[in-house]
Amino acid sequence: MRRALASVLLGVAAVVAVPAAPASAHATLVSTDPAEGAVLPEAPEQVTFTFDEQVSLTPDGLQVYDAEGQPVDADASSRDTEVIGDLPEELDDGTYVVTWRVVSADGHPIAGSLTFHVGAPSGRVVLPDQSDGGSGPLETVVSIVQGLTYVALLVAAGLVLFVGWPLRGIRLGDDAERRLGRVLKTSVGAALLLSAVAIPLSGAYQRGEGVGGVLALESLDLTLVGGDVTVLIMVALGFLVAIATRPGPGAQPSMLSDLGALLAVWSPAMVGHTRAYEPTQLVVLTDAIHLTAGAVWLGGLVGLAVVLAALRGRPGEAATVLARFSTLGAGALAVLAATGTLLAWRMLGSWAGLVETGYGRLLLLKLGVAALVAAVAGWNRFRLLPRVADVGARGTQALTLVRRAVAAEALLLVALLGVTGFLVEQPPRGDGAAAPATADTGVATAVAADLKVLAVLDSGSGRQRRLMVQVQDPAGEPVDLLGAPSVSLRTGDVDLGVVPVEPVGAGTYAADVTFPTLGEWEVQVSLPKDEFESPVTTLTIEVR
Repeated sequence: MRRALASVLLGVAAVVAVPAAPASAHATLVSTDPAEGAVLPEAPEQVTFTFDEQVSLTPDGLQVYDAEGQPVDADASSRDTEVIGDLPEELDDGTYVVTWRVVSADGHPIAGSLTFHVGAPSGRVVLPDQSDGGSGPLETVVSIVQGLTYVALLVAAGLVLFVGWPLRGIRLGDDAERRLGRVLKTSVGAALLLSAVAIPLSGAYQRGEGVGGVLALESLDLTLVGGDVTVLIMVALGFLVAIATRPGPGAQPSMLSDLGALLAVWSPAMVGHTRAYEPTQLVVLTDAIHLTAGAVWLGGLVGLAVVLAALRGRPGEAATVLARFSTLGAGALAVLAATGTLLAWRMLGSWAGLVETGYGRLLLLKLGVAALVAAVAGWNRFRLLPRVADVGARGTQALTLVRRAVAAEALLLVALLGVTGFLVEQPPRGDGAAAPATADTGVATAVAADLKVLAVLDSGSGRQRRLMVQVQDPAGEPVDLLGAPSVSLRTGDVDLGVVPVEPVGAGTYAADVTFPTLGEWEVQVSLPKDEFESPVTTLTIEVR
């Protein structure tokens, strides 16, 4: 009983007790040039986005819009960790919004935007549509296809290994061997079909086109789906070798067949998400071992479910097959525990992430299913297996119970793989994508008589900031006043009084201000329109 309990605890320790490609290590936007919200005296020649890892730009992945929401011509390119957009030689004064969409090294798309101002902010900004077609229904479809692909891959590869090792030297009979062959060929066919379907799905997802984009030729761009094509080739080549060289009934294992099956099941690790983690070679190798152990376990369970009926009247041979698989399964469980813990540690980064991120919560769900799987496996191994070898009715009854336990264990593993399909779409340490920042340009506006007043702080942070004020007519054109406006600042009990401003452009004035406290500040502006009229208005800005 103590050994059974130890088996359950080991299963619980294997947080990722089922083979899976690790979750995505989404790239993070480190800096932009110009900075977000920057007010520039003249138009920049280009905009630059710098990320913390290599990214690739999707087709039409960088777009520039003026304040009216009209597109501005820009040539975009990506190089290593940078995305660069070359702007036209002359840009009019006002606000510009740059939207970007890139693909991380892990194959996941991220998107965001940048807002900057030339001369002075525009009074009205029409924000471009940044709807993400890659999320929602298509993302769910991608997750489902991923989960099903892992099921098919692991069952097929595991069956090849099961026939070669636990079943070596055992003749099942023609009917049972045909059933086993049909299950193997069906799982291989499903793995190939799903790997092929994943190619246009991945392309559309990365382009952000939604379900409708799956049929577009652009979704087959090799710069986006090259890794998925490589997976398909490896799966096809691996299983071709595995099936062509697999041993016949009762024969000894074929090393070439085993290597073909391993090539197929390793394909997600060779070109997938683990390449985004350091040290890359160690993590990729760990993932490949993780997948191998999962194939041994899941494929072996499916194999047992198929062949135990044929061994119903042969408890001695049934016990032999079960003992061989039990030994392999125990080793696979230990390997899954070790490799799963290492992969989770490299990707999650902290215990808090278990409850603070979507990835962590799915990981906890996976842990619960893994505990159930380990409990069934422990009961099967330590309570039922010793009874199978008994001659007579007792052994036959135990074998029936083993078949049911094996079926339950296999179904739980398939459910766990379903969770994995969604898990791989979650960033382990929170969403690394920069949030679109165009909903709030940071510009405060107010009206005084028939004039519009705009105020904005520079894009920095802290208490030493540059305040810009612009005066516009009803059409939005800058207006030169009789003199510089009078600008005073206050918040709560703190009153800075009038701060001196200097003209920096048509109808535009600037002041360098040291704010003693952060928070909301009132900006009172008095506008000398002529010798007799100086309308006053108040705006609110936030110092962060």
